[in-house]
Amino acid sequence: MNPFKYGMVVSGKDFCGRKALLKQIGNHIISSQRVVVLGERRVGKTSTVYEAVNQRKTLRLLYVDLLGIKSVDGMCRRILKAIIVQEQKTDWFEKIFKTLAHLRPSISVDPITSLPTVSFDRSIELEADSIPEVFNLIGSLGKKQKLVVVFDEFQDILNLANAHEALALLRGEIQFQGEISFIFVGSIRHKMEEIFTKHDSPFFKSAITLTVDSLPHKEFSKFLKSKFSQGDREVDDEVLSKAFQIAENIPGDIQQLCGAIWEITAEKEMISVDKFKSAMQLIFSREQKSYENYINLLTNIQLKVLTAVAKEGGKQVFSVAFMKPSGFTNPSTVRRAVNRLLQLNILFESSGKYRFVNPFFRAWILYR
Repeated sequence: MNPFKYGMVVSGKDFCGRKALLKQIGNHIISSQRVVVLGERRVGKTSTVYEAVNQRKTLRLLYVDLLGIKSVDGMCRRILKAIIVQEQKTDWFEKIFKTLAHLRPSISVDPITSLPTVSFDRSIELEADSIPEVFNLIGSLGKKQKLVVVFDEFQDILNLANAHEALALLRGEIQFQGEISFIFVGSIRHKMEEIFTKHDSPFFKSAITLTVDSLPHKEFSKFLKSKFSQGDREVDDEVLSKAFQIAENIPGDIQQLCGAIWEITAEKEMISVDKFKSAMQLIFSREQKSYENYINLLTNIQLKVLTAVAKEGGKQVFSVAFMKPSGFTNPSTVRRAVNRLLQLNILFESSGKYRFVNPFFRAWILYR
């Protein structure tokens, strides 16, 4: 069985390091603090929060993924679904269903995934005045057992047409939940800073900020070697260094690449760098459809800019030094293309540099 896990929450023996950060988060949870957890996608933010909670057996976790929400209705439904799924096997389940009877909730099991699915009457739209009702339910859960509420991709609240009103209502409800710890996880730093550091934001200075960075090479390399050894495979430091480079030091992407290497090798094999071509081609074959879908969304100019970023790197993309080799003369043309690539979540900006959200997409563009 392939021991490398990515694209999912991991814990226990599948979780690597971060002891100091886990202790910090755990202490803040016990103190019922509000915490902001920042970090790039696939760096391990959610897994770190889960592990911090799991290490303290007396805690209960309510996890709400806000990725892609477009309305207050969507936000409230996400929270209510999370509550119902969390409580479906407890004695509070019937009470919660009665409380939400006006929304006509129903719960079923997906025949393919075997996971519970929750739905509400779509003809009823939840508006801002529903937020207090939702948080009354959260408060009730917090009276049973020490509760940790995690809002993942919290920056997407800014997508709401009435984002400021929604944030103000959330802040007003959260500040009265004194025994509950709230953790706000975000992957787009400038948007999270807009929520938590701007003076006119309802959440200004309302939470402690922690950052989840890439894992140290030495520590993570030791972890990865132990995973390879489970299948009687050996891997040297040169191979791992190249994996770190290709995956741009993002733990989730490094594990994906190592997982591909595992699949194209055999037991008792000494893995060398010549295996990377086959491993990358395996990843390309699995993801090519999504790559092509992205390409089809782009104009010729946008694709040309994206290719230039892949080749030249994403620093100073509006400078002559970047534009001239690619045949661009007008910075505004490049700026419009970059903005579109950001909107499509193909690129993201970090410390003044534009980078691919998916480093394997970058490698595919160069490969093709």
